[in-house]
Amino acid sequence: MRTRTTLFATTGLQVLVLAAVFALSGCATYSSRTADLRPQLAEGDFEAALKTIDTETGSHDRLLTLLERGLVLHYADRYAESNAAFAAAEQLAEDLYTKSVSQGVISLVTSDESIDYRARPYELAMVPYYKALNYLYLGEPREAVVEARRAEELQAGEGGLNGGGLREQDRGDLARIATDPFLLWFSGMLHEQVGEMNDAFISYRNAAAAYQDLHELLAVDIPPALADDLARTAYRLGMAGMLEQVRKDCPAVFAAASPDTAVFGADTGRVVVLLETGYVPQKTQVRFDLPVFGGETYDDPDYWSWELYNGMGNMQAMTAGRKIEYWISVAAPELQDGPPDPLAACRVADTDAGIARTTTVAANLSRQARITFDAEKPTIFFKTILRGLTKYLATRGVRKKSGKIAGWLANIAGAATEKADTRSWSTLPDRILAARLELPTGEHDLRVELLDERGQVRGVQTIAGVGVRAGGWTFVSRRIF
Repeated sequence: MRTRTTLFATTGLQVLVLAAVFALSGCATYSSRTADLRPQLAEGDFEAALKTIDTETGSHDRLLTLLERGLVLHYADRYAESNAAFAAAEQLAEDLYTKSVSQGVISLVTSDESIDYRARPYELAMVPYYKALNYLYLGEPREAVVEARRAEELQAGEGGLNGGGLREQDRGDLARIATDPFLLWFSGMLHEQVGEMNDAFISYRNAAAAYQDLHELLAVDIPPALADDLARTAYRLGMAGMLEQVRKDCPAVFAAASPDTAVFGADTGRVVVLLETGYVPQKTQVRFDLPVFGGETYDDPDYWSWELYNGMGNMQAMTAGRKIEYWISVAAPELQDGPPDPLAACRVADTDAGIARTTTVAANLSRQARITFDAEKPTIFFKTILRGLTKYLATRGVRKKSGKIAGWLANIAGAATEKADTRSWSTLPDRILAARLELPTGEHDLRVELLDERGQVRGVQTIAGVGVRAGGWTFVSRRIF
């Protein structure tokens, strides 16, 4: 560690001043630069949203640019272009994960936004979901199943837990949510629609185990149709014994079964309605001050960074009896929860057929974002403190070697480059609400009633021209703003 400190003492001024020149021209955080994106998306102004993405993201935001573009293009019904963007995002994410990128030193004298963004596991898991929807709308259900398998493979892997250098004690809940029950259930339906009954049963079984384990942690509902999915596919495969084992292992799944589940008749088809609401919480920048103690050499900055982090909860005890040489001002990200979504549920109805279903919360991306951030927060704050301490040690070294003016310039440069990394896939929805209806063959107009927490109707939307074929599956996805 002494070698690193000496290096910054001899070259810190040049590095910090150079970094400041670049930082002063773009000191806004990612969330502030892309503040127009969500309103543009809500207004349906997709061209403006795409322009904001292209003009307000930087060279280290390449992955975010592709993810944001892919989702906006999906909502704009430009499905082939959306899949092209998502495919490029997947390739770039793989390259960033497997290649060693030497950006750590620069981030210590600028900010973490100087490092290429690497998507979080819950973000990457949504890419095959949207690609599958795109393929369904393009009339390519087999390609959608390929994406279902991709989603299952992602969940079977490590989940990228080591990519951020997290401590073992911080990985508990994050490791658990590497398995996404909603995506497994969705995969099961995709398998079943093309006749892959064995794969469908396996996906449904895995979804049941995941919902049983995680529905409280993720604040989601167990889909009422899942128990019927398990029973239907198990009986077709002659797996009654295995079904009983699932019933024993996953009692909450069968307790949630809907008594309204209709028989899949020869002249009916299933309609799966997936309604996306709200937005995932965004990261904002918070600033805080930390003491540098006189008489300390800080030969081990890593040790001192953890010491300062652990002492943040009781600053008075940490500073008692110590001479404070300087206060370091640093910036870190904080996940900013938005106001509660006034939309509690939706009632989806076909008035002609006399059939209505109320949605359940099948997926909660905001909860996944919160669990992910809380797991990462100790490491993020450690790196933030280490960056602030490194900048100060550089300033101290410059002052000793070149005088007070040089030290003052180095201090200004360090302050100018201090910025939190607030990047995330900001256009993702807060929740995905799901309902399933068995409807007669033909075209249907679905009435979607927007319900508040008291069950009162606060708005009505129509999904027109939903085609249903006998024995078939129809998937309908809409974003509700």
